[in-house]
Amino acid sequence: MGGARAAWIGLLLACSALGPSWALDAETQRRLEAARDAAARRPDAGLAALEALRAVPQPGAGPPLALRLAIDELECRLLTDLDVSRALAVADAGLSAAGPQADGNARDAWLRLRACRAGMLAEAGEVAEARRELQALHAATADAPQSAAAALVHLERGVMRSRGGDYEAAQSDLQRACQVLDRTGPRRDHLLCLSQLAGHYRRVGDHEEALRLLQPLRAAAGQAGETYDESIYLYGIARTLQDLARWDEALRAFEQARAANVALGDRLGIGYAETALAAIMLSMQRPGDALPHVQRALAHVDRSTDPRLVDELVITQAQALTATGQAAQAYPLLSAMADSVRARGSLPMQLLWLRARADAGSALGQWRQAYQDLAAAQQIESTLQVQRRSEQAARLRAQFNRARDGEELAMLRQLHAQGQELRRLQAVALGLVAALLLAALTLTLRKVLQARRLQSLASTDELTGIANRRAVMARLDSALAAHKGRGAPLSLAMIDVDHFKRINDTLGHAVGDEVLRHLARVLAGALRDGDRLGRIGGEEFVAVLQGAAQADALQVAERMRAAVARTPLARAQGEVALTISVGVATAGAGSEAGRLLAAADAALYQAKARGRNRVETSEDAPAPESGDGRGT
Repeated sequence: MGGARAAWIGLLLACSALGPSWALDAETQRRLEAARDAAARRPDAGLAALEALRAVPQPGAGPPLALRLAIDELECRLLTDLDVSRALAVADAGLSAAGPQADGNARDAWLRLRACRAGMLAEAGEVAEARRELQALHAATADAPQSAAAALVHLERGVMRSRGGDYEAAQSDLQRACQVLDRTGPRRDHLLCLSQLAGHYRRVGDHEEALRLLQPLRAAAGQAGETYDESIYLYGIARTLQDLARWDEALRAFEQARAANVALGDRLGIGYAETALAAIMLSMQRPGDALPHVQRALAHVDRSTDPRLVDELVITQAQALTATGQAAQAYPLLSAMADSVRARGSLPMQLLWLRARADAGSALGQWRQAYQDLAAAQQIESTLQVQRRSEQAARLRAQFNRARDGEELAMLRQLHAQGQELRRLQAVALGLVAALLLAALTLTLRKVLQARRLQSLASTDELTGIANRRAVMARLDSALAAHKGRGAPLSLAMIDVDHFKRINDTLGHAVGDEVLRHLARVLAGALRDGDRLGRIGGEEFVAVLQGAAQADALQVAERMRAAVARTPLARAQGEVALTISVGVATAGAGSEAGRLLAAADAALYQAKARGRNRVETSEDAPAPESGDGRGT
């Protein structure tokens, strides 16, 4: 919803783009402005105003082409938020009337209408065609790169790239568009660009920057009585709060957005709000509460109005079904949409879909496919992380260059105004101070990044890539604090590889290391969102199951045991069959980390003593004696 739902603010004042040699009469200008303002309050009122404007009698056979195209673009952008297929139909009709080329006064309106159509193609999942159209538009506006039409082409391309996961290129397009539109206008086009830039910052994890842009936009819309605009900005703020795990604030914001959309009769807006509420319920480990929101969303949208939202909805529905023990219904839904997801070319959506199908496949015992989906998801996540870091670096470079250019311009103006050597020397001195400050800032930033890398290395197990003993113990301490403060359930699972010494002795330590890396991936795939897996030494792993009472913990432990048993390590020399033993302990009143670990360890010992490849709880489990041989 973030980008497409904000497209209304790009409604253009048509007369501003028709050129000096052809002017609209005063009444037509007023009605165009009225349609734009009406859409900010209610989209249906804006559409009605545009329809009435089409019906105004004009000299000759009909309205001039430039006016026709300007009205078509207004309607295309407004329908972006209501019905993608209708928006495409309006754009196709206008471009068909204009023919293969529009010149003179109609050219700018023709280019902007094509840009709107390209954005709708991307929304409809026709990403390859949208990319070709935007490439052609980029070439067509190359002779006027500082024009509003060229900026809108960059804007549409930036939105498509951002949603597809090409973050650094998206940032370049969006920042360039916003800079041009800030100078050339119209004002609402610049506001559109700012809202799209905020959505981009949210996708790359720069939530503070997203809120910095969105909150003033919402406040201004509220003061102007622009209810429809305000609901859109409120939705973007809620999505950002959701990403920050500020659940209560996000829930309130989404409820407000839904109420506003209900009052406006905006079915698509209701669908977006219900989809987001379902996602929050999943994040809060309440999948049963997520399903009603999914059903209400599906009742308000379909593939003709917003195919991208429908794809997101189906994935959310499948996640909720899997989490409520209905993986047999979830898996076919996800498999059926494979082509649609891949054709859209959005790495973030592919990542979400792969994880959902891996969870469903794992619950159904389809371990090989689940493992392949999880491996593909991890590869995409790695790609996106690289893109996020590149985007952040590019933004820092741009800020540095703007600061440097501003200082140089100020220096030149000072030299020109004063014309004196003293002033020149003062300006140079100021420039040197600024350069030193920037150098110090660069050095500080490098140190901060280096410290973060060292911190990551200090908390990661070098062999398996998961949390090491220090990191997982820190998570356990944090979870115990939440358990004591809020009474949140907490369990601990101690995992040990059966007959690991035999594997090392017969196959060698290199294969043993390969086994440990394989187990880390399989165990992580069997955990829930929010669980933390760590290796505490040798072949022993620990899973901190925050929010899990004993029954939930036993279910997770059994899922891990079954996943390992059914997923042998594949090697060129043959498969290596593996099993694990798991001990589960659940925190009670007054639990401490040492006691909880000892209880889980005692349960693990009991699992070993009772034959291995099983799960035991800490109840009645005898404490292990020295030399118990659990690692064999």
